[in-house]
Amino acid sequence: MTTEREALATIEALERILHKEIAALEAGDFAVLVDYESEKARLGAELEQKLARNPQAVEAERLRALKGLILRDAQHLEQAQSATSEIIAEVRHIRGRHGMAGVYGRSGMKRDIMATGSVAVDKTI
Repeated sequence: MTTEREALATIEALERILHKEIAALEAGDFAVLVDYESEKARLGAELEQKLARNPQAVEAERLRALKGLILRDAQHLEQAQSATSEIIAEVRHIRGRHGMAGVYGRSGMKRDIMATGSVAVDKTI
């Protein structure tokens, strides 16, 4: 049977990893996130097993606090993923515009590319 002390030790280890991951995300240190992923998964599975054996090992308030930390971490990860996707899309756009496909047409002649499209002005009065 899982004791309260064992379950709390797992929760504390998971909280430490989550705090480290949040700090890394806020600092933009994405390289270390890979290291935290497996440890988070291992600790999460371990906690799940301990709570399945003894659901009363940890107070509900402590689990709610852990849930809040997990949600905060997930939000940071989502924001990082969204920002990364936007950067990739922008780089692709710039590459396409300034690469060979964007400057030269099929005939090999330079395309007439303006930074802004031509604007039709109504000159009637």
